Amino acid sequence: MSGFFGGATPGEVRERLARELEQAQQRAAAAAGVRADIEAVRERLSSPRRELTVVVDASGRLLDVGLTEAALQLGPAALGRLLVETANKAQQAAGERAARIAAEAFGEDDPAVAHLRSEIEERAPKADGIEYR
Repeated sequence: MSGFFGGATPGEVRERLARELEQAQQRAAAAAGVRADIEAVRERLSSPRRELTVVVDASGRLLDVGLTEAALQLGPAALGRLLVETANKAQQAAGERAARIAAEAFGEDDPAVAHLRSEIEERAPKADGIEYR
């Protein structure tokens, strides 16, 4: 009967468990670093004609909006639409940056990276259903 350890000696089992523990500790340390790097992501993006600038974090939270005199010349609906479109693009860019950080640390095929990419895709702005007035 080979059992769970496949006929390994107690010494071999200890070595294997020690390696796996070390790998788990390294991955946990890397995860803490990745989390800090992702939390530090700030994406600044300006509208195509530079009427406004937005800053978002990796979660897509809008942190700042800067308006120029040109932005104030737009009508309310146009300014609102431009703000939403610019913020959406910044949010997408911040999410992609966060995914690159995770992929660099864990590899593109890592399940955590795949999960992050699927969350970014799910949160991607959908133009349908929004009506500007």
